[in-house]
Amino acid sequence: MRATRGDILDQALQRVGNTSVSLKNAARSRLNRILQELQQGWDWPWLWRLGPITIPMNGFITLPDMFVKPEDDQSLLIETVGGSPNRGVVTEVDHRDFQQRSTSDANVYATRPRIWTIDYSVPIGRCWPLPQDTCAGTFRYKILPPDMPTSDANAYDQDVPLFQWDFLLIDLMFEWAMSYEVDPRRGDQYGVNAESVNRARGGAFPERSYPAFVPLDPTIFSRPWRGNV
Repeated sequence: MRATRGDILDQALQRVGNTSVSLKNAARSRLNRILQELQQGWDWPWLWRLGPITIPMNGFITLPDMFVKPEDDQSLLIETVGGSPNRGVVTEVDHRDFQQRSTSDANVYATRPRIWTIDYSVPIGRCWPLPQDTCAGTFRYKILPPDMPTSDANAYDQDVPLFQWDFLLIDLMFEWAMSYEVDPRRGDQYGVNAESVNRARGGAFPERSYPAFVPLDPTIFSRPWRGNV
């Protein structure tokens, strides 16, 4: 049975020997930040979602709530165009590739788009060529669960985090709470926590839960152009 947020905090604070109300209030905010760091920094299997998506004729794609990034460059699949079956993948490209290929004629229309890119500052997607009619399909993407509000302590304590490794959250909160007690064991616990994160990472991925192929980092590597190979 999964531990609630309240159970996680109680076990961590009892281990450090400080169960004061003020420390538990601070711990609620800190647990939110720990969960954000863990879930934003690593691609855990339970953070991937498959949901519907619509591409209007203007080519601007509204991304789902809690969106972080697509699973890969083939994650956007069109199922219908104007209500009629027309199945095909829209390949994601980086913004430079998109600009080079679309600026030749930005108003080109086709039955369905072939490429798209994401403006992460909004965030919103853009596709090219523009579809001749509204397209509907599916999109597989990573989410970042929102913070649990700390204003209602009872609701907070009864919530079960989406993150599935309770013991790791307890250890991370334990190490954080040690800073309030100037506990000399904190350095050792930090090392234990680092090993625990690695073990959780190794055991969290069932076979075929995530593509075996890991693409190159798009912030460093991009498609060759201008005759490069």
